[in-house]
Amino acid sequence: MTTAATGPTRKTNWLANLGLAIMAVAFVWWFLFYAQWTGPLRLLDLKAPCLVTTIDECSFFQSRLEEFHASGPAYQPAVWWIGMATYAAGRFAGRMRGPRKDGAHQ
Repeated sequence: MTTAATGPTRKTNWLANLGLAIMAVAFVWWFLFYAQWTGPLRLLDLKAPCLVTTIDECSFFQSRLEEFHASGPAYQPAVWWIGMATYAAGRFAGRMRGPRKDGAHQ
């Protein structure tokens, strides 16, 4: 038997889903931005850390992309972390609510 989600459950699920959506947007932005440098899959070992942090390699890529007439704004890893925090807040809020009345686990 299934029951409709209660107000707090919907709110926390919505918050967690929003976090996932923000992370997805950040991933696509990161991929498209760094794909402009030597193609989408080349030097991926150097580009991958740029998803979550700004290290010297990321700064180097960002400084050189003007020479290649890159399009779009430079990727900012803060967007990824905002998505992670939003997702975690939604998941944490759902756990803090306590067990559901229908006995199902979240």
